[in-house]
Amino acid sequence: MSAHRVLGALARALEGIPAGHALTAELMAHPGYPSVPPAGGCGEGPDAFSCSWERLHELRVLTAPTLRAQLAQDGVQLCALDDLDSKRPRESSARPLWNPSWSPSPP
Repeated sequence: MSAHRVLGALARALEGIPAGHALTAELMAHPGYPSVPPAGGCGEGPDAFSCSWERLHELRVLTAPTLRAQLAQDGVQLCALDDLDSKRPRESSARPLWNPSWSPSPP
């Protein structure tokens, strides 16, 4: 994962979308801080996934100022899944929405 690849995936998702039409896209990722045993995990303690340093890499890529600045410049609105209905454009002239669907928590 890199900022360049995230922006490329978003550009591909927007291909063929007529001007003035909104698009919602969800990025499937699990950014966060790796668990440190014995804490963490999903239910029965830490597992390989919850201890993975790749989660921290995803967090750093997705929160990088350069990525967020480029998304803002492109008119992309970031939101949480729960906020999507309140951000849905009422007019067809709105810019696309992009929903990364993440909310990292501190270690």
